[in-house]
Amino acid sequence: MKNAACVWCSELVKVADTYDDLQHKAVCSPKCKAAELMFCEYWSDEEINRRAHYRHLTEGTDYDET
Repeated sequence: MKNAACVWCSELVKVADTYDDLQHKAVCSPKCKAAELMFCEYWSDEEINRRAHYRHLTEGTDYDET
C-alpha cells in the first residue's frame, strides 16, 4: 500500500500499489467523493461548452428575464 492525497481536501489516503495519479482519483470520504463528482459534472469541459453555446443561442442569458 502507498499513500496518495485526496483530490478534494488533500488528506492522505492509503491506496493500492497499482494506483496511478494520471488515471485514478483518491478520495478520503463519501463527502469528498460527492464533492468531486459534482465539480466534474458542473465544471467539465463539455458542460462549460454547453453553457457557452446556450448563452450564445439565447443572446447572453441563462434564464428567462421577466
